[in-house]
Amino acid sequence: MARLTSVLAATLALTCSVVRGHFELTYPSPVGELNEDDESTGPCGGYTPDLETIETTDFHVGGDSIAVSTSHPQAYWLYRFTFDNNATASPAENWTQTYPIVLQEGINSFCQPDVTIPEKYIGRKAVLGVVGKASDGMLYQCAAVKFVSGTGQTPDACTNSTGVSASFADDSELASLVGNGESAGNATTTASSTPASSTPTETETETPGAGVATYGSIQGPGSLVVVAFMVIIGAGLMA
Repeated sequence: MARLTSVLAATLALTCSVVRGHFELTYPSPVGELNEDDESTGPCGGYTPDLETIETTDFHVGGDSIAVSTSHPQAYWLYRFTFDNNATASPAENWTQTYPIVLQEGINSFCQPDVTIPEKYIGRKAVLGVVGKASDGMLYQCAAVKFVSGTGQTPDACTNSTGVSASFADDSELASLVGNGESAGNATTTASSTPASSTPTETETETPGAGVATYGSIQGPGSLVVVAFMVIIGAGLMA
């Protein structure tokens, strides 16, 4: 009985770790290493970037990419930026939305290309924030960027895994994280539209099974939990 109890405890721990998904910002380069325990801490997943000293990534105002890898089969995405050097203490009104809220469906790599910024910000450094909202709450990642002229080339990280799709959506909780004033770039697109170049058929598509290694074999969190449960229980009963 004691062995069975320990087996059940291990299974429960594994279940919790799988159900609690996360995402990783793959482009632009994120601020700091991914810390899953702090990723729910806004606005930058536990980090406080210093724009005066941190290395920045050029972000082209004519259109550039924001890419993530995600273990959530469905998530809403908010893209925003602030010029505040202390982004951690920056109120919502100091954050500017730079693209409509996007609903992504499908696991692994997801990229939104053609994100634009007003040209008047060329030459300025900013904290680019990505907020993902899924069934287990909101998660945060940031990048330190410098807005530059022109249109960026599509980075290698900008791929959409097979089965990933996206559409514009409304979400009042995410909308409350930005100011009500000027929206940047193409954020005025209506929610009924389809994000430009956001579907796997419109950007580089990964071959089946070639997704991010962490999630590449996962067809859904539930299936992994079931398989793990069967394996662990079987091992416990045979011992």
